Amino acid sequence: MDFIDFELRAWQADAAHVQVLVHSSPAGDMRQPVTVPFDAAGLEAFRAIFGDRAAGAPVVNWSDLIAGGQQLAATLLPSPVYSLLNRSLDRISPDAGLRVRLCLDGALVDLPWECLYRPDAAGQRPSAGFLALDSRISLVRGAPSRLIGTSPTRRQQRLLFAGAPFMVRGEDWWGVEPEREKLLAALQPVSDLLSVESVTGAQTSFEAALARSPADIFHYSGHTEAPADGAGFLVEDMRVDPTDDPRYIVWRHPNYERQYGTDRLYLDMMYVAHLGDLLRRAGTKLAVFSACNSGRWPFVEPLLDAGLPVVIGTQGWLAYPAAVPFFHKLYGALAIGLSLDEAVTWARSHLLEPATLPEALRWQWAMFMVYMPTPEAVLFPKPKQAGVRERQAAARRERMQTIINVYQNIGTVQGGQVVGVSADQIGGGTT
Repeated sequence: MDFIDFELRAWQADAAHVQVLVHSSPAGDMRQPVTVPFDAAGLEAFRAIFGDRAAGAPVVNWSDLIAGGQQLAATLLPSPVYSLLNRSLDRISPDAGLRVRLCLDGALVDLPWECLYRPDAAGQRPSAGFLALDSRISLVRGAPSRLIGTSPTRRQQRLLFAGAPFMVRGEDWWGVEPEREKLLAALQPVSDLLSVESVTGAQTSFEAALARSPADIFHYSGHTEAPADGAGFLVEDMRVDPTDDPRYIVWRHPNYERQYGTDRLYLDMMYVAHLGDLLRRAGTKLAVFSACNSGRWPFVEPLLDAGLPVVIGTQGWLAYPAAVPFFHKLYGALAIGLSLDEAVTWARSHLLEPATLPEALRWQWAMFMVYMPTPEAVLFPKPKQAGVRERQAAARRERMQTIINVYQNIGTVQGGQVVGVSADQIGGGTT
């Protein structure tokens, strides 16, 4: 399934306005930008619902996402832009898709655009209103600025799982080890195509692991920071007990006493700019960060500057029960030679299938932010052999069944809750 670029550019004109321009699309472009009102405070308030989820925090429901998505659409999809979007969908073939590339300035890039909601979708099923839940639309960030060649290969790809478990009183606070175990089990069906090596920062440095052999995919599970006024970093190891090891720094936060029983933590960190250099040398095509706030621009920018083809991070707080099924579908699809567009749209939808997630976590389909500066959609192309084609065809049928399951299972929204066909009524489990 081929996805064709719809390149949308937007930038803040002044404190109260944004200018939007379609740079290219199957239905043409715009010579002049459209100026639209910009409610920075309102959109920032919407983004805040994706933040840290303290115990007892209210569940993010469909009406929250729709209301925020409508706000986002008022900014990014004014009538001339939305008209070109619909005409582009009409113009491409029924078996093709549209890759909506969001090329945004610093004031806009971190907003949760994955929730963009069609301006004319009132009263429809949520699966029909959100652009990112439309199987023919792949929503990514970044202009195609780097030509990164790929060629078919029979060799196994290598995935390096780099974990930073945070143990407090015997509990893995970030769920790193359960995420690793479940992901390894889920990827067994593609183990002939994708090998997985696991390291933890407390035992082996990520730098040493990346230097040993190439890492086509780098998967980090742990904690990241993206301060607006400083350099982004990830944690290789964090502990509550004092240490004399010079690699560790003291880290303080007002909430630490309440959360961890201490007012200070000790962490071994790696700046993301250094990580970007390591990943480039390791030949990494896809860097994934299963960590809170890892999709924010101060964290992602150094990785893109290093020349990485694709980076995936998260908008805010990520629960590992949502991370595992998302990355299972993503990596499984990429390993057999499907495009990034097919893999991401499948993974998003899978989180909404019956029995994949509890109702309280289903909103996490909107968490994943995909940066794709490469114009190459197939990151790991495979030789055109009968066995490979059969696996790809089977995966595409499974992807389509996922889309059907989600459409059937998500009804209309009333009072913030979805009503309609239930999981019990359609019966099935996950695909």
